[in-house]
Amino acid sequence: MANTTSSTLSADLQTYFSKKLQVQAKYKTVLDQFGYTENIPAQSSKTISFTQYADLAVATTPLTEGTPPTNTALSSTPTTATISQIGAYVTLTDLASLTVKHPVTQKTTELLGVQGARSYDRLINATVVAGTNVIYAGAVAGRTSLAAGNVLTFLEVRKAVSLLRNNGATEFDDGNFVLVVDPSVETDLMTDTTFQNTVYRQAIPAKQNELYKGTITIFGGVTVVRSNNIPTIASTVTVHTSYVFGQNSYAVTDLQSMQMYTEGPGTVADPLHQIMTMGWKTGFASVILNNNFMVRLESASAY
Repeated sequence: MANTTSSTLSADLQTYFSKKLQVQAKYKTVLDQFGYTENIPAQSSKTISFTQYADLAVATTPLTEGTPPTNTALSSTPTTATISQIGAYVTLTDLASLTVKHPVTQKTTELLGVQGARSYDRLINATVVAGTNVIYAGAVAGRTSLAAGNVLTFLEVRKAVSLLRNNGATEFDDGNFVLVVDPSVETDLMTDTTFQNTVYRQAIPAKQNELYKGTITIFGGVTVVRSNNIPTIASTVTVHTSYVFGQNSYAVTDLQSMQMYTEGPGTVADPLHQIMTMGWKTGFASVILNNNFMVRLESASAY
């Protein structure tokens, strides 16, 4: 006896699409919060120059009575940054909008917004990762010496805070430097006894906890901020980079603030209104202002 099954009638079956779209990954883009910001006005060039005056040497030699000392000369150094444009767009056809199950233009707007924020944040990271002050977990000599057990601890954070204070770096408005970590390094820190005793036995003021996007807690002279948009570095182990920033360690400057654009449907090139484009664009630059005011922490991770 031949049974009529769903496979037999497959030509008459259709796929049911859920009304709910799957949730996109969420990204914490935080680096734009900690740089000095000064935007370039229109018609004023695409290059900005920051001036750094050198500190004057301490004067400890006793004066000779009636004889003026040798005069001290001022010196300054420029730091320049040149704006670059970045952007991306998606082309949608009218049939795509009319026939797909879900609101494709709304979803495209969401995806482009996330793409723009991540791209902006990654380019800032590409600037600050080149900072010259580096502390390696476990006091190893360099990146290629990092082993699997060299995870970040409270000790490396203390070293970074001490270095910035000795360099004369200024804390942020909450009285702390900022420590930016990825979720793996955050979890490593949670296994550090000193971190546990400091964080979990101390109430975090609600106002301070809201100071920055991505704030986790405050301890040891730093406000800890989480970002899951910091890329790892391939080496002998997967290397995680964390940062300790003081004020004015780097700058972010815009000539064109990030903006979304929608064009069409319908132009001379699209006489039947068949396509539309959606995209974003920004023109900006980031630059290190003072290497003495920032520290990069490199470590492996158990997670």
